[in-house]
Amino acid sequence: MANRYEDKTEVDATRLEAYDRLGGLRAAARELNCSADAIRNALIRAAKQREQQAAPEVPTAPELPPSDLPIEEIIALQARRFERRIEHTNAKRWRKFQVPIAGPYALMLVGDPHVDDNGCNWPLLQSHCELAAKTEGVYAVNVGDSTNNWTGRLARLWAEQDTSASTARRMADWLLNKSGMPWFLWLHGNHDMWDGPVGASWFEAKRPHFVSMEDWQAKVTLVSPNGHELRLWAAHNFKGNSIWNNMHGLERAAQMQDWAHLYVAGHHHDVGLRQGENPHRNFCYWLARARGYKFIDHYVDLHGFGHHQHGASVLAVIDPTADKPNAVQCFLDPFEGAEFLKWKRSR
Repeated sequence: MANRYEDKTEVDATRLEAYDRLGGLRAAARELNCSADAIRNALIRAAKQREQQAAPEVPTAPELPPSDLPIEEIIALQARRFERRIEHTNAKRWRKFQVPIAGPYALMLVGDPHVDDNGCNWPLLQSHCELAAKTEGVYAVNVGDSTNNWTGRLARLWAEQDTSASTARRMADWLLNKSGMPWFLWLHGNHDMWDGPVGASWFEAKRPHFVSMEDWQAKVTLVSPNGHELRLWAAHNFKGNSIWNNMHGLERAAQMQDWAHLYVAGHHHDVGLRQGENPHRNFCYWLARARGYKFIDHYVDLHGFGHHQHGASVLAVIDPTADKPNAVQCFLDPFEGAEFLKWKRSR
């Protein structure tokens, strides 16, 4: 019987001898009291052994060194990288920016520029850039979609605008580096995040060191010299829509998500302002939606959305000495907001 043998080689030899002598699988299996598969497997192993023995002698090479680190070292490295990444991710939430001047200041919340589009309102954009550059205490936030950056199936639309990709890059560089707009925060909207010629990576390569750039949204805290902290949640857009209320997504964030003094969005090329209070969480807030500078839009005409005429950029005036309800005042007209800021700073 097969289980009487401890050496498998001897077991196979016995099975092969019985097979050869009796001339069949079943006969050998009956004599040895084992299965026919056991005899068959012994035959297979014997055939492989003969094949190996018959292999020709060939030149041999030394063993190659491993092509990568041992898996234990890779896992340890990934663990260290995760710790660094989670530290970086957590530090981005309500990242603190130091306001460089005392007293009231303002945030120019710049709506979608689309600077290379035929419908971009360049006279208005230039006037707002000049206003921000010349008004003391104004700092700028770009809510995204700086250019059209057509790509994929939309690349055909390059043929429908006067500016080429190279001209679009020059316009974008002007807005970022030469317009005089005092940027400190710049968001990449959906157009910027497409893989086109003027995408987020291009802006990252061109950005000044003092401008912080983020994909889609940023939660920041502006700290005044007197210690006052303003929480700003800027996003290209917030989740949630309503045909009756274009501020629905921002309101949803204020009521159900993280708290802030000021929520700002763009994306839909519409406008809105609202001041409110969350009585359950005890904070006051402003919602601001900037319509941007694309004032001629075939897509809007085609689908009957209507053209908003105000609020291309919103100016939010912050008084770090005021009580909560009056700490922020928002204006659809940046020029009016700038006058209010000058009055506040002169007091």
